[in-house]
Amino acid sequence: MPIRFLLSATLTGAKYYLAAMEDVGVEAVLFRGTETAEGFDGLILCGGGDVDPARYGQELNGTEESSIKPERDENEFNLIRQFIEAGKPILGICRGHQVLNVYFHGTLIQHLPNAPVHMHNLETGADNIHTTYALEDSFIGRLYGTHPTTNTAHHQAADIVGEGLRAVEWADDGNVIEAFEHETLPVYSVQWHPERLMCSFHKPACVDGKKLFLFFIEQCKKGKTAC
Repeated sequence: MPIRFLLSATLTGAKYYLAAMEDVGVEAVLFRGTETAEGFDGLILCGGGDVDPARYGQELNGTEESSIKPERDENEFNLIRQFIEAGKPILGICRGHQVLNVYFHGTLIQHLPNAPVHMHNLETGADNIHTTYALEDSFIGRLYGTHPTTNTAHHQAADIVGEGLRAVEWADDGNVIEAFEHETLPVYSVQWHPERLMCSFHKPACVDGKKLFLFFIEQCKKGKTAC
């Protein structure tokens, strides 16, 4: 049986993720509101708008109110719970990285003091690029070494780290957490966008995003073998 991923993504951003999934040879289904963990091997929480700060006990303080989608927050929290209960791997990307931190009772910086450094280029719309530092004994370190160069397109970041999560990568400013891995669960996340660092979207100066998805596929195969 082929590996099947459930993707929670916006319609505008879905093309990048679907192209990435096609390139690595897995079946991907976009979440439409009724799908559950049953029948899927892994969950990918994709980029998008801001998480409602009420989810982590804060008032609006830099969050873009117009980008808040309470229904999406609720759906993704339910999906995370289902996949964890089923023992199936989860990968968070950008917003998904932040959603996972909030799910595990962490908080977010609602607007970074140096947000323009981390946001996409407002003139061209392209992702910015920066170097990062990763722990050698982490999934990022094993995939890309300790100083990977990645893309960046966000204005928020993880603040207080969620329970059970381990920060394993940081932006070159030393403040923004760029990746998490859970201490006991097959849960991984990155603040950057691997789907825009592969196929025709690959940037020569950056890491190959395909390697991250291939790693995630291997985690899902382990789960299938264990079942």
